[in-house]
Amino acid sequence: MVFIVCGRCPFFYFIFMPLTREQKQNILKDLTDKFSRAKAAILIDFNKLSVSKTMELRRGLKSTNAEYKVAKKTLISRVLRFGHFKNVDLDNFKTQVGIVFSYVDPVATAQSVWKFSKVSAKGGSAFGGNEALKILGGFIDLNWYDRDRIITLAQLPPREVLLGQVVRTIAAPLSGLVNALSGNMRNLVSLLDNLRSKK
Repeated sequence: MVFIVCGRCPFFYFIFMPLTREQKQNILKDLTDKFSRAKAAILIDFNKLSVSKTMELRRGLKSTNAEYKVAKKTLISRVLRFGHFKNVDLDNFKTQVGIVFSYVDPVATAQSVWKFSKVSAKGGSAFGGNEALKILGGFIDLNWYDRDRIITLAQLPPREVLLGQVVRTIAAPLSGLVNALSGNMRNLVSLLDNLRSKK
């Protein structure tokens, strides 16, 4: 399978034909670079994803500083093996595999992919309902997380909300400590005043 740039659209389409050794090396080099720079890499089943939906996905990922790439599973597996990524065998996925690389915020990227793939009970979603795209799992650092854990990650509140929650959690016991110390100080001052008045 080889990737060729289509002159009508900013996406790669593929045809079934053998890759040359040079083409394989170029793809391996590109994937290795992307995996080394990414904070997370989410694997997806894109088997039934149309070109128009693929373009829509790529546009949505841009806002989270992420990008979507496709390659043969054998080449992806080689990169994962040499990069010491753990606990996944791509041969277990009986489908073609695409990769979403997240370079800044893994949570925002996971949310973008999940919203794109999510189908509600009525068959709709935030992006129109895309049964053609399915989350398979993903890597954070070198560790593999299955589909359910990636979706759990996607359901986290936005980064700003999480930071606010952390600040409030830290501030609450500090506030209590300050109040306790203030109360003890007031008691001490009151006691000293009483002692002085008795002299």
